[in-house]
Amino acid sequence: MIPGPVESPEEIIEAFNGQTIAHYGKEFRNLYLETTEMLSRVLGSEKALSFLIPGSGSVALETIGATFCNSRNCIVINNGHFGDRLYDVSSKYSLNVDQVFFKPGEIIDLGRVENQLKKKKYDLIWMVHVDTSIGILNPIREVATLAKKYDCEFYIDAIASSAIEKIRMDEWGIDGIATASQKGFSCPAGLGMVTLNEKLIKNIKSLPASKSWYTDLKVWLDYYYDWNDWHPYPVTLPTNIVKALAKSLEILETKGVENRLVFHKNVSRKLIKSIRLLGLDTFIPENHIAHGLTPVNTLGKFLATDFVSFLKDKFAIQIGGSLDEKMKPVLFRIGHMSEKQCETKNLVSVISALGVFMKLKGIKVSISEAIEALL
Repeated sequence: MIPGPVESPEEIIEAFNGQTIAHYGKEFRNLYLETTEMLSRVLGSEKALSFLIPGSGSVALETIGATFCNSRNCIVINNGHFGDRLYDVSSKYSLNVDQVFFKPGEIIDLGRVENQLKKKKYDLIWMVHVDTSIGILNPIREVATLAKKYDCEFYIDAIASSAIEKIRMDEWGIDGIATASQKGFSCPAGLGMVTLNEKLIKNIKSLPASKSWYTDLKVWLDYYYDWNDWHPYPVTLPTNIVKALAKSLEILETKGVENRLVFHKNVSRKLIKSIRLLGLDTFIPENHIAHGLTPVNTLGKFLATDFVSFLKDKFAIQIGGSLDEKMKPVLFRIGHMSEKQCETKNLVSVISALGVFMKLKGIKVSISEAIEALL
């Protein structure tokens, strides 16, 4: 029950299992291209081009940094641990990176963002959609509007939001999206994915020469065009994970992306209600909480680190603690990014264990009421 990697449903594991097949040739080439097209559609684009890159979500971020931040004026909007990562990545490739910095979990003030955009001409804006370190859902649609107003490219880290939160790439004017296989797509870890709109693809050759080869999308585009009939990518791909991703996207499109988003919202709402019935609260306001994980504030009633250890030792359930040393005593994070994590029995197990732990600490709680909220 951590915020990724998640447990995969059996049909995705079935697609993943089996002998590794060749990563080239007509059969796998067709599967790869069909999978990238499905990914673009799930992210809200009929025209974008997607790339599947071996590695974690961070290789997708590195790819955006190496290709688009290189020697350009960049601005990072940062309100969490993974906002720090965007700043670190972009700073490797450009000496001209500014950030609009907020405290971890602080709601983004669009006025402050616009004030910075008025001060200087930027080539691009980059931000995290869902920062799992604090469980916050950030306003990408509104920032996309600002990016268009100030003639900036707009990129998002959607590693923890894809297939969980609403993303409309074409409609909202998002230029590039980085995501990964192991969270909302419910696949094993091993693929970073990058999706680019048509305009970026057309203009990519005009960008400064990259300091990378592996994560330079100009290289990937060369193979996409020149080797398209049998090997439209420059490296060996983890074919089993691509097969799993193809199955995941097929399920998403069959059941309906909107239905999946509503499902996650309902689970989030029930879990928050259950936590409050135990006398605890969320770490940030409910209308800014991501729908794939819930950040719980102990309100000083017990040490969050003690509960994380208790849950793993006594119930064999693993959740996330805080990534920020200062917040470790008061914050823990329950992941529910996959349908398997969201099964009622799993949510009830976590809440029951939390209630038992609190009772052992001498805190009066009604476990039955908290469980009822999940049913």
